Amino acid sequence: MADPQSQPVSDRSMLTVADFLVDPAVSFVLKDVLKAWEKRDPVDAARDARILADLLERRADEAVSWAP
Repeated sequence: MADPQSQPVSDRSMLTVADFLVDPAVSFVLKDVLKAWEKRDPVDAARDARILADLLERRADEAVSWAP
């Protein structure tokens, strides 16, 4: 199996949660979230994932920013 994180987004969209859970290249943190959220409403989980991604992207941008 190819590393899901190295595949283009269009290719990753065809992978299932099960594919990510068995892939040794996927972080344990991501696997833990996928397992924990597996029983959640998928619409709520997707919304929360987008919010989390936005927050983490902003945090990463601030961490690498040269501006004070």
